[in-house]
Amino acid sequence: MRFAKTSAALAMAAAALLATSAQAAVAPPSSKDLTLGHWELNVAKSKFTCSKAPQSSKRHLFDAGWGLMVADWDAVNADGKAFTTRYVWRYDGGQYPSSIMRPDANEAIVYKLINPNRVEFIHVDKAEKVTSTYYRQVSTDGQTMTQSTKYTGRDCEDLQVFERR
Repeated sequence: MRFAKTSAALAMAAAALLATSAQAAVAPPSSKDLTLGHWELNVAKSKFTCSKAPQSSKRHLFDAGWGLMVADWDAVNADGKAFTTRYVWRYDGGQYPSSIMRPDANEAIVYKLINPNRVEFIHVDKAEKVTSTYYRQVSTDGQTMTQSTKYTGRDCEDLQVFERR
């Protein structure tokens, strides 16, 4: 009888552990674009060779409908100053302002959805010159997103590693 109770208790504990492990992974909101969702920068896993590492960075990328994507980006820069940026885009090859919070945005962004795990985009200035190139690559398990930033004319690359929340 005691063995049966111990076995049952172990089975329940194992089931609870499996349920907890399954809940740790966050499901992406869209199977068509795995970059969408809530993301938090893991500064320790990231590599900054072009710019200073921020203290924190959180992004919420979502589909607002009608093919319009939205980014809400809240961060604290390396100097401790908090900032918020919001921008919108479509995967149609058009240029969209780098911020909808500043009507005088100096750059536009052009996005391309390569596949559900990868988005590539460029920033262009008002003279139509590319100022930087980017990609966002989501891991096969959908829980990690790496964003690469390369600036035109500079031999460096920032690699930001985000974790899905």
